[in-house]
Amino acid sequence: MNALVALTSASSTAFPSASPTADLLSMVMSLLLVLVVIIALAFLVKKLNPNLANSDEFKVVRSLPLGSRERLMVIEIDNAQHLIGVTPHSVNYLHKLETPLQEKELPELAKKFGKLLNPQSPSNKKN
Repeated sequence: MNALVALTSASSTAFPSASPTADLLSMVMSLLLVLVVIIALAFLVKKLNPNLANSDEFKVVRSLPLGSRERLMVIEIDNAQHLIGVTPHSVNYLHKLETPLQEKELPELAKKFGKLLNPQSPSNKKN
């Protein structure tokens, strides 16, 4: 029993604990590393899958989730807007809109992320 107590006291003196500032610095550096990895992965996804952005011929004007996997979408093709229903198993054409809907303005933060991920996008050059 005395040997166990001696062993634990010897091990606690052999490895001094790190200072609180070193712990804080380590935590901040880890957080920055995670943020850099997230931004790098987002950049790679954007480069490897160029079909994520709207094109000039086809764009999603509005999207309304109806359930966990179902949604209504208003898409614009050839300057005409169409309402479609999207489920995991099918896409159904519902209606052609007579009066077009206006596109929603993106929040400022979304615009900044869009510029960061795709700096040569035509929509980013307008701003």
